[in-house]
Order: sequence, then structure tokens, then C-alpha cells
Amino acid sequence: MKFNKRASLELSIQSIVIVVIAFVVLGLGLGFVRNQFKQIGDTAGTVQEQIRQQILDDLRTGDKKLSFPATEITMPKKDSTTIAIGVKNVKQGTLKYKVVVEVEERGTPIFGNDITDNFLYTAEAEELQPTDTRVIPIRVTSDTTAGTGLFKIAVMDVTDGEPGTIYDSKNFFITVTG
Repeated sequence: MKFNKRASLELSIQSIVIVVIAFVVLGLGLGFVRNQFKQIGDTAGTVQEQIRQQILDDLRTGDKKLSFPATEITMPKKDSTTIAIGVKNVKQGTLKYKVVVEVEERGTPIFGNDITDNFLYTAEAEELQPTDTRVIPIRVTSDTTAGTGLFKIAVMDVTDGEPGTIYDSKNFFITVTG
């Protein structure tokens, strides 16, 4: 059996060219995907800053004590999202307050009665001087139960001690999709 050395050399060169082209295309593809993820991260940061500014503007332009732009939050099972609320002190003196999230009796009990694992936020009392505002992030984590639950977020005035009185509150829905 006689082999054609020139044909086998051409086959080797073609194989090398194909491998080089494959690596170049793979590198370009990975670079494109990495660039897209970077842009998505930048966009998410910009959107969060815009929401923060919207909450602060909402508090400054009105006599609202509590700004909570969402009336319904939709999220898939076993997922988490960050929401933000704004608090403004419209009292004459210093406001000492705590944020409290409660389950309302109506609606599907999607998180059960103990929601401490589903809402992550600063539970300690904080202070605001007159006309000051603060944006407070709250991390919401969904369970495995699909449905819609009704919740109440309240800012408690604890200036005169615990448990305090309701400074302001808002109701909102969380829908967990399956």
C-alpha cells in the first residue's frame, strides 16, 4: 500500500486551520458573552440607583412619611429580590423608628406566619432628624409555595419606647409564580 505524502500533509494543514479558526470563534464568542454580562450588571446598578432617586424625590416633593413604590412584587419560587422603601421625618423633633413587615390575614399564606427568613432588613431602631430622609433596602426571598400573599410594611415610631405607634404603613402583594 502506497500513501500519498502530499495529500496527508494537506489534510494535516487543513486540520490545523480548522482548529485555529474554532479557537478564534470560541474566543470571540466568550468575549461577547462576557461583555454582555458586564453591561447587564451595569444596567442593574443604574436601575437601582434610579429607583433610589425616585423614592427620595417622592419623599421630598410631598408630605409623605413612607414611600414604597411597589404595590405588587412578582417573583418565581426559591428566588430573591431587593426592594427599597423611603422614610421621611415630618415631625418637629427627632424620629426614632423601626421597620416592621407583617403578614395580613387575608390572602394565601405563601410564607406562613413566621416570615423572618423571607424578609431581611435592619430590625434595630434608627433615628432621623427633622426633614431627613432615608432609603432602606429589604431583601425578599420566596419559598416553594406558589400564590399571592398580602403583607403590610410599617414604620413604627419608637421615640417614646417599645412597642411604639404606627408612624406610617403600606400594604403590598407578593405573588410567587410556579
